[in-house]
Amino acid sequence: MNEKWIGLSLGLTTLLSGFSGGIGFFTAMGGNPALASLSDRGFAEYWQHIDSFMGARMPVFGPILLLSVLVSTILLFSEWRTASFWLMLSAFLAVMGDVVFTLNVNHPLNQLIQGWDLNNLPANVEEIKMKVVKAFNVRMLLMMGAFVLVVFAVWTRKKI
Repeated sequence: MNEKWIGLSLGLTTLLSGFSGGIGFFTAMGGNPALASLSDRGFAEYWQHIDSFMGARMPVFGPILLLSVLVSTILLFSEWRTASFWLMLSAFLAVMGDVVFTLNVNHPLNQLIQGWDLNNLPANVEEIKMKVVKAFNVRMLLMMGAFVLVVFAVWTRKKI
């Protein structure tokens, strides 16, 4: 019975971390390069829209992802001497790092940008845009890193 729960948990964690890692992969492949090349108005308008959509969904998805990685880590605790447990614990720390980074860096930038009047943009739009790009470079590594750690945790696990 325990093996069934571990399998379900690992499957869900792999799926959810894959969704998050996919956001990071999109960011690396084209999201950030495109963002950096937008005009000031294009950037501000795009960011206000994407933040409103992500801001409505991430408060649901984020905790579910974090909880799934935590549950998988707890379920693997009985195998604490294995690489699988330590990889999953590392994935949990990467997801936590992403949450902390987002709350401390991304959210203040998002709130600032949401307050902009598109017809009267501040003079420092380019500076803020580059801060957003740099912040997503960090998040991209955390999101993709967590997914890779989860995948390796699942791959290296030997059923007891």
